[in-house]
Amino acid sequence: MYQCKTLQSSLLLALALVALPQVAAAQDGTAQDSTAQDSTAQDSTAQDSTAQDSTAQDSTAQDGTAQDSTAAKDNAQDAGPELELPPDDDVEQAPTQAPNTGSALTLPTAYNRPIDRVLQSPSNGVTVAGYGELHYNRIAPEDGQVTNEIDMHRMVLYVGKQFDKRLSFGAEIEVEHAIVGDGKVGEVAIEQAIVDYRFTDRTSSYGAMGMRAGIVLVPMGIVNQWHEPPLFHGVERPSVDKLIIPSTWREGGVGFFHKPTEELSYELYLVGGLNPMGFSAKSGIRGGRQKVGEARADGLAFTGRAQYEPTNQTILGVSGYYSGAGANADEVDADVNVLGVSADARGKLSGFEARAQFAMFTISDTEELNAVTDAGVADTLLGAYAELAYDILYTMDMDQQLLPFARVEYYDTDPDDDTRSTIDLVGGLTFRPIPQVVFKADWIYRRKGGDVDGDNANILNLGVGFLY
Repeated sequence: MYQCKTLQSSLLLALALVALPQVAAAQDGTAQDSTAQDSTAQDSTAQDSTAQDSTAQDSTAQDGTAQDSTAAKDNAQDAGPELELPPDDDVEQAPTQAPNTGSALTLPTAYNRPIDRVLQSPSNGVTVAGYGELHYNRIAPEDGQVTNEIDMHRMVLYVGKQFDKRLSFGAEIEVEHAIVGDGKVGEVAIEQAIVDYRFTDRTSSYGAMGMRAGIVLVPMGIVNQWHEPPLFHGVERPSVDKLIIPSTWREGGVGFFHKPTEELSYELYLVGGLNPMGFSAKSGIRGGRQKVGEARADGLAFTGRAQYEPTNQTILGVSGYYSGAGANADEVDADVNVLGVSADARGKLSGFEARAQFAMFTISDTEELNAVTDAGVADTLLGAYAELAYDILYTMDMDQQLLPFARVEYYDTDPDDDTRSTIDLVGGLTFRPIPQVVFKADWIYRRKGGDVDGDNANILNLGVGFLY
């Protein structure tokens, strides 16, 4: 009985203890709500203060980042145009010579041709480059009607991809004369589309070497491989590089390139041959180029070039070519072998720029060929030129270049016929505000050999070109 009363008392006490806080909470609810709101307000104020501090810090950090970014951009602009090279260690950076922003523009070599910039593109992306040139030509024949012409001669796109440190691809796609279509003068052409596979790089004891396959430029002379407008003087390409060496000359094939030392390099190719049905008395072998468009490949060709660079401003080169062209024409029952050689030199010193080139081709079985084509093709083609320019801004510590130049050219598509020989005396001016942009003007005094009434002419050329 005593234990039962004790248990009841304990239960009543417990209930009272439970009810008492609830009553007190009910009586003081308003005060507690007020206190809670004050506390919330204080917490909110503290959080706002913290957020503001954080925002201020973030703003300061962003301002610093923006300033760093602006400074980096300014520095990049001050440094001038830069060559985009692979960013990671897994991609080989092929040797290049970055162009000067001053008057001593570095000469392009076999390992820094414009297409090499896209062959060295980052492994995680595609690189785009290109060039273009607009010409005005006024041709005044000695005994004929004056013609005036404006022509968007070329607009070219380079596209490249470096897949890894050994394997890369590059292409050159060209639009000539602005408008393409039926009855139009323009054309679209693929001038280069090459895959390079490098066995070794320049750090190897064997030097840089590799193989190349695709549409390659025949390595004859200077302009056929280095034909971008800022790289040569004169609005039009030298006549020797059009009528004797038929630039731009490309064929499909495969080959090998090697740079055993920093001074010496060479390249050898097996490519598609010429079609002799396109040879002519006026333009030699130029019309025989097949341009890798369903080209006959019964008669292949071997070609190569060796270069020696004693300094980065001096280049000496020799090239060779051989093709059994007759096999590419069913109409001709003869070999029509074509053999070509060229030698060239370029150099720069103290504001002077000079270059010279000689080229010659021999063609066998021309009697049999002319019996079929009646084209009057000669058995020998030859040409040469020498050129000198001087940068008159060289001593003024300026980034721009202003170069008066003079060139003498001789070219002959038949040494046995005086009327086929021509001498061009060329004088002009080249202005490069930056190395990649050029404004040009020149005058050509053209005189033909023999009795060629109407073929002599005075020619005025103006042009603008760019390379990016």
